[in-house]
Amino acid sequence: MHLTHRIALRPTPEQADYFKRACGTARRVWNWALAEWNRQYAAGQKPNAMALKRQFNAIKYSDSDWLDENGQPWLEGIHRDAHSQPFAHLQKAWKRFFKQI
Repeated sequence: MHLTHRIALRPTPEQADYFKRACGTARRVWNWALAEWNRQYAAGQKPNAMALKRQFNAIKYSDSDWLDENGQPWLEGIHRDAHSQPFAHLQKAWKRFFKQI
């Protein structure tokens, strides 16, 4: 009886590059969201995922931190899930943290 099913990815070099960029995007958005969450929390506000996502969406194509060396938004070529899921994951992490206190 088989209990698992293993799938091996064999991406082309272009796909492997895309996967790296998508993972890097998710990591960078998570770090931005965490810093912003901590800043708002320290200021006495109650941050939430949707508000942070709206704030991020307002700056992601114009803020210099999110533009490449040519002034182009580097999020354009990455699927939106890579930079939208970190907000939900961050809120879930905070809820779990406070649930254990």
